[in-house]
Amino acid sequence: IADAMTARRFLASNLLLLALAIAFFAVVQNLWMLAAAFFLFRLLGQGAIGLGTLTATVVWFRRYRGRALGVGQLGYAFGELIFPATIVALIAVVGWRQSLWVIAAVYIVVFVPLYLWLLRERRNDEPLDGEARPLPEAIDSSREEDRFGQSSFEVNEALKTPVFWGMLACVAVLPMVITAVIFHQVALFEAVGWGADHVPISFVFFAITSVSTTYVSSILLERIPCRFGVTAGMLAAVLAMVVAYWAGPPLVGSLMYGTVLGASAGIITAANALVWPEYFGVGSIGAIKGVVNAVRNGSTALGPPLVAWLIGPEIDFTNAFWLLGALSLAAAVAAVWMTPPEDNS
Repeated sequence: IADAMTARRFLASNLLLLALAIAFFAVVQNLWMLAAAFFLFRLLGQGAIGLGTLTATVVWFRRYRGRALGVGQLGYAFGELIFPATIVALIAVVGWRQSLWVIAAVYIVVFVPLYLWLLRERRNDEPLDGEARPLPEAIDSSREEDRFGQSSFEVNEALKTPVFWGMLACVAVLPMVITAVIFHQVALFEAVGWGADHVPISFVFFAITSVSTTYVSSILLERIPCRFGVTAGMLAAVLAMVVAYWAGPPLVGSLMYGTVLGASAGIITAANALVWPEYFGVGSIGAIKGVVNAVRNGSTALGPPLVAWLIGPEIDFTNAFWLLGALSLAAAVAAVWMTPPEDNS
């Protein structure tokens, strides 16, 4: 759908549907309504909005695509900064159900019209990257160009290439790892001797490092192949497992752990955003990223129960560290060999 519609219509429609989902959440009365509300939040919020912003951005930028997507990620970070405090304040004033009604109304009255006003499609004759004139074709390819002047794969073509599934396996490891350790963060900090009171400050450093490395990595990956970004991100995840395994003084160890894990998340965020348009073009990027997001989101469901089983009732993270570290290292090594599909043809 994101490929077939204009970004303006897709994102405005999605925000309207998200507002309706928020309103639905305000009236939940049983478990099934609650499950449906969470499903809609995940689908429209973490799923479709990210997909829409990606497809809206990549058609305007090629040379500066990394920094453009990096700026978009700063927007996500800003939302993560202001939304929790805003929601807590609203709940304190009007209650949790009424707070959802307020947020739904703000989406409909403010943000849907704002998207309709600000966004427009790039015409085929408009330049990329804000240049005064169109850039010369940067990709030397025998493939037919899409409507954005770039060599692109259709989604069914991309799915037939081994590198698609190889790279997808690599970038799906970290969401599983990070979700697992964050889900069990209190037990992890207690088990390694840092104490649960160090969790908040550690994840402040996680957030700060994640945001900064996302933007810096996005700029660097304009100049080097994205697969090396995947490798660097996964090696940082291995280092985070090493820091946790060897523990160390509570304050120093927990801050190092949060910083390195945040760096891993930031690098992979940048690499995952850039690698798919780099490898497969932007003509069907919505459909391609739809498959990628489905697998990556699915991998997050595996991490917490797997680690819960590995740590057992003794809450011993040794086996979990070894397995998560081994998976991260394997992904780091494999990513080096995941060259663009036309380089393999």
